[in-house]
Amino acid sequence: MTSIYLTEPGSILSKNGNKLIISKTEQTIRDFPIEKVESIVLVGSANITSPLMVELMQRDITLTWLSSSGKFYGKLEPTRAVNIERQVLQFDAAKDDEFCAELAKKWIGAKIKNSIVMLKRWSRERKNIDVDAYVEKLHKSFGNLNTTNDIEKIRGYEGSASRFYFDALKEIVPVEYKFTERNKQPPRDPFNSLLSFAYTLTMYEVYTSITLKGLHPYRGFFHKPKRGHPALASDLMEEWRPILGDSLAMHSISHKIVTKEDFLDPDSETWGVYLAQEGSKKYIEQFEKRIRKHNQYLDYIEYPVSFRESVAFQVGSLVKALEEYDPDIYRPVIIR
Repeated sequence: MTSIYLTEPGSILSKNGNKLIISKTEQTIRDFPIEKVESIVLVGSANITSPLMVELMQRDITLTWLSSSGKFYGKLEPTRAVNIERQVLQFDAAKDDEFCAELAKKWIGAKIKNSIVMLKRWSRERKNIDVDAYVEKLHKSFGNLNTTNDIEKIRGYEGSASRFYFDALKEIVPVEYKFTERNKQPPRDPFNSLLSFAYTLTMYEVYTSITLKGLHPYRGFFHKPKRGHPALASDLMEEWRPILGDSLAMHSISHKIVTKEDFLDPDSETWGVYLAQEGSKKYIEQFEKRIRKHNQYLDYIEYPVSFRESVAFQVGSLVKALEEYDPDIYRPVIIR
């Protein structure tokens, strides 16, 4: 199974028999057997025909729209996956402060531990970089999580841990990328742009798995409900941020897959920094390689699975926790 990312401006995705056709100016660029496609992402000004959209809904294939800069616009979703019984359980559990706190500690604890592992890896690769002081602060943040069931305090510890983590990243990211702090909406330097784009792609993966499991992506347990914000997707992607998002950004610049020349000049109105078309295409290709890579980080699965499958398994684990009304059923992803 594969995911299709349509990045060519003006290209059109259509259907001919059992094949998906990518064309531009009436010339076929590529075709795929529809049976092997699990999801489709349209980037920028890429297009899709109405008959194909109907076919996708009939086959339970999700369709996502992203801007050329990585902004998430929305999704076309089959309705057959909606499970109102599960959503009732989800909404009821979200009113239980203790249930929410226990899940939040799992997600944020895993995020902190995974951040520590990634910092140590990168510091070894970049010689003469010392992150020990930041790692110690992150360990303290992790310890603080176990001292409370107050969701607001957990949010505070998460915020502190994120500041320590990005302070450490300032020491690791090459100086030519001008990374001095985490900023977004818009990102104001190339590395922040890569982080934001990677987080969007990761959120799309989590969001897709949530909807396919019948849950509601906008009712979370840790992130506060906010109009237009898929809070549950944000909750579930916390443990994946260092693994899929940050590592993708760092790998792309360390191996010169993406260079400073792949970025557009800062936007004249917002001064946001974004990848140009070719840079976006290369970055998305790297994300797809990573999400398809196999791992054995799930301690309840005895065989290697792709990161895409791992995300789906974790959403399934949350479903079980809701059905049994036991947050301890959920086991977060901890890398080594």
